[in-house]
Amino acid sequence: MICDINRSINIGFITTVLLTLMGYLLVPAVRDLDNIKLLFLFVVMFVISTSIDYFNYCFTKCDSVTSSVKYSLFTIAIIYLFAGLFLNNMNFTKDTIIISGINVLLLTGLHYWSCEYRNKYKL
Repeated sequence: MICDINRSINIGFITTVLLTLMGYLLVPAVRDLDNIKLLFLFVVMFVISTSIDYFNYCFTKCDSVTSSVKYSLFTIAIIYLFAGLFLNNMNFTKDTIIISGINVLLLTGLHYWSCEYRNKYKL
């Protein structure tokens, strides 16, 4: 396992810059935000992406379905936690639970099958 907080901070920052740029260019609602809200969105995305990367490299193992499921549950939980904190009317309906379940399955598969590649070609 590669457990380096500085690496996770760098990856989190790069990810946040790219996501913020894509959001600003592609989502009209993001363009309508004032500078304080844009900065706050940047900070929240930085915390999420850094946490996800750190958890991935420090607390998961390859060739372990259980580890991949833990990673995907952590990722979905942190995203919904921040979404629930900052969206006023976030209702958990049947559709939300189905979508989050599909996200957990997709992330589990992606983590499980890409983990060997990640460790074979260490960054």
